[in-house]
Parts: sequence; C-alpha cells; structure tokens
Amino acid sequence: MSRVGIGFDSHRYKEGEGLILGGIFVPCQYSFEAHSDGDIIIHSIIDAILGALPDVFNYQNIGSIFPDNDQKYKNANSTHLLQYVLNKIHPWQIHNCDIVLIMEEPKLGKKVHEIIQNLRKMLGTDLVNLKPKTAEGMGFIGNKEGAASICIINLKQ
Repeated sequence: MSRVGIGFDSHRYKEGEGLILGGIFVPCQYSFEAHSDGDIIIHSIIDAILGALPDVFNYQNIGSIFPDNDQKYKNANSTHLLQYVLNKIHPWQIHNCDIVLIMEEPKLGKKVHEIIQNLRKMLGTDLVNLKPKTAEGMGFIGNKEGAASICIINLKQ
C-alpha cells in the first residue's frame, strides 16, 4: 500500500547572513522572514507528509501543528519539526521524495548535493531529489523578494 502527498512553502527574504535549506546553512545576503528558521524545503516536506497521511495527523496542517503564534516555535530548527512528524508516521515509511526549489539566488552549486545527502539521512531513503529552478525574473521570486519549495512524497507500508 502506498500514499502520495504534495507540499508547498514560501517565505520572503530579508537582509541576513544566510538561508537554511534542507537543514543546511547556505551563506548569502538573505535570511527568511519566518517564525521558525524558515526552511522552505523542510516545511514543504512536512506539508507533503501531512497531505499523504491526513488521517494519521487528524487532518491538521503545518500551521495547526506548529502555530506561528506559539513562542516555543520561535526560531525553531525545522529539522526538529520534521523529526516530530516522522516519529508519528509508523508503520509508514518514506519511499521517495521529489523537491522543486524555486529561487533566483543564491545559486546553490555544490550545496545541492549536501542538501540531498542531509535529506536522505533524515528521511531514511536514498530516493531524494532536489531540482533548483528560477522563476525567469517573474513575480516575487523573480524579483528576488523570496523563494518557494514544492515537494511530492510517496509513503509505503
């Protein structure tokens, strides 16, 4: 038996010293404007898991599980939020995870492989892919005002 979920997250940029993407620090002139660390990749993964297992999570969303008005999640490490969700999915296991990261900058270069390796370890599967894309100069992403992540996840029992 398998289930599929899709997830999405986006955040605005603000001046900063770097972004957290897939649990990896990427130095640049931005950080994310967010209640937690703003890791849009991890947030889209959590969103996808919640979509694949709505009955397990009582039909909640990421905002109802980790509300942005709760101070205990202020500057939270998103990998800890993901671990909380992963601890609740048994007997399901992540089979594969496919992510599209949409941002004009920073360019990730070799960080893509580092992010993939980190996600493979966290998710417990080698079938993780990350595809960085640009918005070709269009919209809030193209104007370098923020970034977004879309994730599709397949779970198996």
